Amino acid sequence: MRLIDLSRPIHTGMPHWPGDTAADFQLVATKTQGSSVNVGRLTMSVHNGTHADAPFHYDDAGARIDEVPPETYVGPALVVDVRGHDAITTALLAAHDFAQTPRVLFKTDAWTDPTRFPTNWPLLADEVPAWLAARGVKLCGFDVPSVDAPTSKSLPIHHALGRNGIVILENLDLHAVAPGRYELIALPLRLVGGDGSPVRAVLRASE
Repeated sequence: MRLIDLSRPIHTGMPHWPGDTAADFQLVATKTQGSSVNVGRLTMSVHNGTHADAPFHYDDAGARIDEVPPETYVGPALVVDVRGHDAITTALLAAHDFAQTPRVLFKTDAWTDPTRFPTNWPLLADEVPAWLAARGVKLCGFDVPSVDAPTSKSLPIHHALGRNGIVILENLDLHAVAPGRYELIALPLRLVGGDGSPVRAVLRASE
């Protein structure tokens, strides 16, 4: 078995959602300066880099990240190629059988320059969340910063996925991943009351 890392590197100066907390990592104690150990301090939004959105992120009544069962983020997953499309529709997805893969990762390749925050990406069509839920899907992952448009304030796709019991992963790096079936491992931190969490997302593939 081999692991494929889907996680965007976290570092000072990394692209982040405009207006949100930027990531900053500093060594606040170092052996070279006389400390017995090196100690780092990390300041960031829980939505920097590759992360899970808790339902509470967009719904005050939704589960916090520590309340989402961890097994939701581990198990069979299907990477679906939707490159070149402005909308992800049921017509694009109809050829796929999701019966054995209740986690779906959408490969859009819409984020082409990792040093710059993207300004546009494909979106799920209105009917897709309910259509996926009817086929047993409980997690959707995306290789872009949000499931909704960057200018959206009402977040209709977040809410539609939540109403259908589907949790969200965002900011995956799928550029080197071939479409197909894998095992996803993308555990969030057990952050009490959190509206989201960074994850170290990997796919396990059979050699």
